[in-house]
Amino acid sequence: MIQRILMLLFVLFGMVRAEAANDDQLAAIKTLGSLNGVALHCGRLDQTQRIKQALVFNLPKQRQLGELFDYQTNKSFMAFINESRVCPSTEIFKQQVDMAIDELSAVYQRP
Repeated sequence: MIQRILMLLFVLFGMVRAEAANDDQLAAIKTLGSLNGVALHCGRLDQTQRIKQALVFNLPKQRQLGELFDYQTNKSFMAFINESRVCPSTEIFKQQVDMAIDELSAVYQRP
């Protein structure tokens, strides 16, 4: 059942490509989604807030982009559990989020 859902999401997210301007923009959203999954698992709610604020400020208001972020967040969260990863230090994680937000801002420059 989960595989069917993931396959459906994969097919749907294939359509996101037409909505986003380029691969760098999609990669920036996916990176923030991955970091958000880690932040949720590790209880870094301050970082989840920063990530979401960056998305709201920078992204065009397109549902598909938000869905891509949510999908990547869930994927990252589940991978963290399944692979028994260890939470990164607060400072290292903050630096990773800073870099990802800077990248998002760079690829979605406001006019």
